[in-house]
Amino acid sequence: MTAREERPAEGVYCFMETDKQNKLQFRIDIVLTVLFIAMIFFFPITTAIFKDGLIGRAFYMRYISQYLEDSDDYTPFELVEAAIHSWDNFISTNLYGTETLGKISSTFQYALGKKLVSSGNTQMIRLNTGHLYDLQSEMSMDSARDDIISMRAIVPEDTPFLFVYEHPTIYDYDAQMPKGYEFLDFSRQEADEIVGMLREAGVDVMDSRDVLPATGLPLEDYLMYTDQHWATSAAILMAQAISERAEEVTGVDLPSERLDLDQFETTVYPKLFMGKYGQRVGTLVIDPDDIVTYKPKYDTNIHFQSSRKTIVTDVEGPFDEVALRREVLEPEPGKSWNMRAYMDYGLTEEYDVLTNEDGADCTILLLKDSYSAPIGRFLSLVADEVYSVDMRQYAVGTLDDWVKKYDPDIVVVAYSLQMLRDEMYEFE
Repeated sequence: MTAREERPAEGVYCFMETDKQNKLQFRIDIVLTVLFIAMIFFFPITTAIFKDGLIGRAFYMRYISQYLEDSDDYTPFELVEAAIHSWDNFISTNLYGTETLGKISSTFQYALGKKLVSSGNTQMIRLNTGHLYDLQSEMSMDSARDDIISMRAIVPEDTPFLFVYEHPTIYDYDAQMPKGYEFLDFSRQEADEIVGMLREAGVDVMDSRDVLPATGLPLEDYLMYTDQHWATSAAILMAQAISERAEEVTGVDLPSERLDLDQFETTVYPKLFMGKYGQRVGTLVIDPDDIVTYKPKYDTNIHFQSSRKTIVTDVEGPFDEVALRREVLEPEPGKSWNMRAYMDYGLTEEYDVLTNEDGADCTILLLKDSYSAPIGRFLSLVADEVYSVDMRQYAVGTLDDWVKKYDPDIVVVAYSLQMLRDEMYEFE
């Protein structure tokens, strides 16, 4: 009789395997717990060392109250929620290593479907339409108002002056802004304030919040998802509105119909531009924006002079060859997108000078920012002389210098809310 092979009963064998797995999982849990506890202590300690005196300030009532819709009337739940938002903002702003951690955090927050995403010292929100947007804190527009009024005073009284307000991203506030977050953003109030005060002071004002929605185009046709800047189509639409207003106030017959969108052949560069908001969360959770270029269907010949840092350009030819920066329409090395693609029709140039013998006899002086840089180039399709100047570049001279030198038929100042908030210009 052969000896029977001894082995554990089936139940005992399964128990032994499960026990081994449990022990392994226990060791993994111990290691992860130790690392987690170390991180819990590491970041507050390093923050306390390098950001001395800031610990706990997030829970001061003067900070928490910023996140309460009514700081005099709130429920305990609303107070707790506001305290969490305050702490979240404190961590994003002051935690040691916040820039790297902020990007990682933003990616996870966005991927998890959070509406409010903290990144660095900003509070970025995902709008109902999918656009990313930085919430704007409360700020008085009095200083910006005084600056624009001063600009108007520099321009001769008999020279038409138009201020163009450029609004970022939110054009249907009730539909786009997630419910419950309205009181965290002051862009609408600030826009109403600056536009209202300037009109009250007698300044001719054009508001992009009136112009762009009136076209009937869907938001995605003129807004970027990953950046606060407009798509080029918005610049063309605003250029056409400016041309029509210039015709009204100067009496010059400007061919504004040349700026109808159906007067251009378009080329789409899919998913080429990743804006600064999109870069915070990455391509795993949001696609880059498409870039669209516009070629006039009619013959054009533009003399184009420009200065950008150390690069001076002086060329003549068809609009789509001289006004378009094709070098930014290729992906960056090692990437599928280009963060500079939205600069295809200009951005950081100190000035552009565009002359068009086929344009109406009208000289336009445009004080531009990053939103309105393309506007100047497209205005050259209707006017014979366009001077587009960036007053953020202090070496370009004063507004008075440009007015006296070129004697414009109309002066247009086109600034965004960000430009007005930060006062990023030097006109005197």
